[in-house]
This record gives sequence, C-alpha cells and structure tokens, in this order.
Amino acid sequence: MTVTSATPVLMVEDVGRTVAFYHDVLGFAFVVGVIDGTRESVTVWPAPAPLAFAMVQSGQARLMFETRASLAADMPRFAETKIGGSLILYLDCDDLDALYARLSEHAPFLKAPHTTFYGTRECSFRDINGYVLTFAESAVKTIPTPETPA
Repeated sequence: MTVTSATPVLMVEDVGRTVAFYHDVLGFAFVVGVIDGTRESVTVWPAPAPLAFAMVQSGQARLMFETRASLAADMPRFAETKIGGSLILYLDCDDLDALYARLSEHAPFLKAPHTTFYGTRECSFRDINGYVLTFAESAVKTIPTPETPA
C-alpha cells in the first residue's frame, strides 16, 4: 500500500470565520463547502449561509475544516475534544520572507524566520483556532546558471 495524499480535517467552532482567515490572510482558495444543517454543497466564497464543512487549497496543500457539531454527529468522541492542540501543520512555501512580512500584521509569531540544522528556513504561528502552522522553504538558494534560469 502507498499513501498518495494526506488532507487533515481540523475541528473548528466557526467554519466561515476559519475559511475567511485562510482565504484572506493566508491566500488559500476556497474549494468547496457544505451548508450547515443540509447536504448542500457550495463552491462560491463567501458562502451564502453558515458552513458545517469546507475545503481550502494553496498549491498542492489542502485543508478541511469541520464544526465540532458536525464531527461529533459522526464521531461522538469529538463532542468534548479541545480544538487546536498538539498538532503542527508543516507547510512548504516559496517565499518565506514575503509570507512572514504579510502575516506579521495579523498574528503574533511563535517563532520568527530562522534557519534549521536540517537545511530549511522556517517560521511558526498559531491560527485563529489554536493550530500551529509552520511555514518552511529550503535554506539553500540555487544560483542561476545558463541551464537553470532565475
């Protein structure tokens, strides 16, 4: 067996507020949502009614958000589970400095951009639900050659 993809489902209290943050602040595209209390799918943002579920995407990264009530209806153990928690979403990006400059206006960083011993530059902050997002890019910059344009 080979796992071909992983898309986390993050429990949140307010899907619309979460999508707005990921869309407006982080630049994720809205893919699809499900209207709360129905099975009606929507593909336009902002959604015409409160959402129970949504998926957003940036490049190859996809994240799903679902309300506590919706998750608990399917898996009762989520009714009392804390939102946020001991999870770090590690997201590769292509311009860490620009991302840091843009996000610094919206949220305090847990870690400012720094170079790691394993060859990446990273920074971390907490989203509006308490999830930790670590953005990373290669610390090794390639020098353009005639064969590899800038």
